[in-house]
Amino acid sequence: MYAMDPKITVKSKDKEAWYSLVWSPLTKADKYEVTLRVPSVSGVYELYRMDENKKLNLLTVTQAWYGGLRSQIRAAIDPEATTDPLRRQHIEDKEIWYRFSVCNSLDNMLDVVWFLHTTYFPNDVRVQHSGRYSRVYLNEKAPDKVYWLD
Repeated sequence: MYAMDPKITVKSKDKEAWYSLVWSPLTKADKYEVTLRVPSVSGVYELYRMDENKKLNLLTVTQAWYGGLRSQIRAAIDPEATTDPLRRQHIEDKEIWYRFSVCNSLDNMLDVVWFLHTTYFPNDVRVQHSGRYSRVYLNEKAPDKVYWLD
């Protein structure tokens, strides 16, 4: 079976960039499993909450730069690691899932997270792109074929 490496790559020409985002498999979040399976490098990740109808609901998509994916995901899934009562309510005693992609360029992560935010939340984009490109394209791949982009 072909295994996909969860990573972000980019090809650019002039002021246009074509990103390829390969996700890790969606995995049920458990702080011990995260410690064993998630690399301690920079990248982007998504968190989901499973609802009572067994539907995944996107909680966040963001980058992990300082501290890396492992520590950022562990902190994001631990209700004791936050003082925000709304955030705690979304994750405490809930089934949380995550996936990630490795990237060693902050500018590339900013572009990818910005693209995902403009697609997922077009009326509430709170992140900025790197400013290097006038047009950004993204091709998303996932081993479990869970996609949000068309």
